[in-house]
Amino acid sequence: MTTLLSRRRAVLALAVTALVVAGAAACGTQDPATSQSSPAGAAAGSGAQQSTEVTTIGGEKMKVPGDKPTALFFFSVGCGACVGGAKSLAEAGRGLSGKANVLVVDMDPSESPETIRGFLDYIKAPDLPAAIDTGAVLSQRYKVAALSTLIVVDPAGQVTYRATDPGPDKIRTALETAGAR
Repeated sequence: MTTLLSRRRAVLALAVTALVVAGAAACGTQDPATSQSSPAGAAAGSGAQQSTEVTTIGGEKMKVPGDKPTALFFFSVGCGACVGGAKSLAEAGRGLSGKANVLVVDMDPSESPETIRGFLDYIKAPDLPAAIDTGAVLSQRYKVAALSTLIVVDPAGQVTYRATDPGPDKIRTALETAGAR
């Protein structure tokens, strides 16, 4: 009986440890100061990519890649670590109005547009374009596996920057490097 109880406790301890590690990785808890960005020209695939038309929760159409560089921030409403990255994207987008596109991409297809609007209101960025990554089209195309990931895609479809929760200045610089002028 004691051996069976000890085994159950050991299995439970391993399961809890695995969940904690997986949860930390999924919320992108990496320190932004140590996050790695991809070198210019690093791509999610080789050569130019065909555009994907994305419909925002406001009903607007956006092509990724489009005719301007695009910053995509992958998040989920339930990810507390994603708040800072989404705020940074909103601030960066205001600084480059018309020169680049920005989009927050909800990786959880079960979250409703109303829930996402509540998140955007909470971060004081109600006009930040948002889309739900239904079918994981964008996250698969750009090989995004963790929440709080920001990528910059140039008009040719090349990923020119990748980081976890960069600040607005780094996002603006990455968009300018990708062609926002």
